[in-house]
Amino acid sequence: MRDERPLMDGDDTLSPVDLPGSRTIGGRPLIWTAIAIYLAAAVLAVTNASAIHGWAVELPPGDWTAKLVQATERWETATAPFGRPHATMHGWWKAAQAARFGRERPDE
Repeated sequence: MRDERPLMDGDDTLSPVDLPGSRTIGGRPLIWTAIAIYLAAAVLAVTNASAIHGWAVELPPGDWTAKLVQATERWETATAPFGRPHATMHGWWKAAQAARFGRERPDE
């Protein structure tokens, strides 16, 4: 017998594939996805302020760009107490690269 529940629990989608609504995320996958994207963007904005500033510095010069660079400098300063995740992870990577096992010699 065929299941007569509405597909995607009534949410209209442009998906070419008809999927049943998910019970684990409340049947609203679009809302769940939007929340995940916003959360990831917020985490990146806080933890990667130096990249945002680097992008702003590379823009063509102008009044708007100068204001943007000042704003990103302030943002970079404000988020500095949270640490620099890129530098930390890079340090971990370099330490892992330098690790040697047994009688292994470093590349020369």
